[in-house]
Amino acid sequence: MIQELLSRENLLSALKRVEVNKGSHGVDGMFVKKLTYLVQNWP
Repeated sequence: MIQELLSRENLLSALKRVEVNKGSHGVDGMFVKKLTYLVQNWP
């Protein structure tokens, strides 16, 4: 089950939902726009 939760497709889907909802940054203070690093560099 954890593999399904952490699958690339699931996490990208979650990121898109946050972007569409204009989600704010998390407790780490990183804005959603900075997460593009993950999409570009995630193996």
